[in-house]
Amino acid sequence: MKKYTLIPALALAVGAISLSSIPVASASFGTGIGVSFPTSGSHSSEIVPSYAAFSFDKIVEELTVEEKHGRLIMELKVTNDGDSDYSIAHRDGQVYDFAILDKNGKTLYKWSDGMAFTQALTSSTVAAHKSEVYKAELDRKAYRKIKDDGVLVTAWLVDTPYKITTRMPTKVGSSTPVTLHGGIIIGNGPWYDD
Repeated sequence: MKKYTLIPALALAVGAISLSSIPVASASFGTGIGVSFPTSGSHSSEIVPSYAAFSFDKIVEELTVEEKHGRLIMELKVTNDGDSDYSIAHRDGQVYDFAILDKNGKTLYKWSDGMAFTQALTSSTVAAHKSEVYKAELDRKAYRKIKDDGVLVTAWLVDTPYKITTRMPTKVGSSTPVTLHGGIIIGNGPWYDD
């Protein structure tokens, strides 16, 4: 029997979902619903990477989270399929961020914690018909500390209203169904405990 699960308080998007009909506003709140779809069972024990993606206008954002050699590797790929550059004005030098949350939404890890960024106004650009890839990595020691409690990984381009979320990589075995998880959050308000 296949089981369906729901990721509470996150958002929708498995595969590429078009958000072009949603108007962009500078609201100070966010919302969403997470979803999971069963795909198939597995006959061997392995750690399955997580993936989520969505699109708006001509921009596609993809989040991949993978465990490799005891480390956690997070990658946010932003692709501009449009004919003009996609530029974002930033309040400071930070362009992107990643966070790992527990089942209650508590932040266990945030990539930018402890980092210093220029306080000058900056901008970032994804050229037309190009991609930019932003990465973060937890070493073995740091990953081991949060591995058992971490449930969700969220990534975003700073100063945009979009956040993309997927589950932590999952160990599956012969009795565990493989599920496809993913989500996005639209809005620029707090989504985590701070």
